[in-house]
Amino acid sequence: MNKEDMVREEILNSAQKLFQQYGLRKTTMEDIAKRSGKGKSTLYYYYPSKEEIFDEVIRREAQEVFQETQKAIESASTAEEKLESYFFTSLKMVQVKVNLYNIVRNEFVDDNASRVRTLIKKINLEDIKTVKSILELGVENKEFTSEISEGADLLAYMIVTATRSILIDLALDSPVPEWEVRSHVMVNLFIKGFRATTATL
Repeated sequence: MNKEDMVREEILNSAQKLFQQYGLRKTTMEDIAKRSGKGKSTLYYYYPSKEEIFDEVIRREAQEVFQETQKAIESASTAEEKLESYFFTSLKMVQVKVNLYNIVRNEFVDDNASRVRTLIKKINLEDIKTVKSILELGVENKEFTSEISEGADLLAYMIVTATRSILIDLALDSPVPEWEVRSHVMVNLFIKGFRATTATL
């Protein structure tokens, strides 16, 4: 990591703590400069606005989640195992990145809901591609019904958005021991649905 990357990391780390504590609306560029120990001119050199810093904080954290999820999926063999890996790695990363989800949830009830929705939509696109490829693999390997192919895009979208909303609720509102149990129920419902259709063909 070069000097400029280190400065960016320091700014983002400081900003993330402020966003978590005060939200985007109440956090100022001056606050971020003071927290990071940088001059305002340095801050503006790297980021022209607090909104861009906020976007980068979310993107950075989401990218780490995506990379960990991809590793888990690639290590699985069957489509069912890959789908399970997607769910349970997402669950694990919610626990690791609970501060990120707190920031996102807080902004939904503030004045920045549309901004956060736009960011989440972009992040979800990568997950949708991943889940769609798993579904297509399942059809190819005859693990899942061929009917899935007709609506793979929509089904992948539904799985990703359902997973995201449910896991956020579980992470923020439920005791830790319940997370895995309740997620197993959700995964089994999806997979049994795919199998049940196959059994009727």
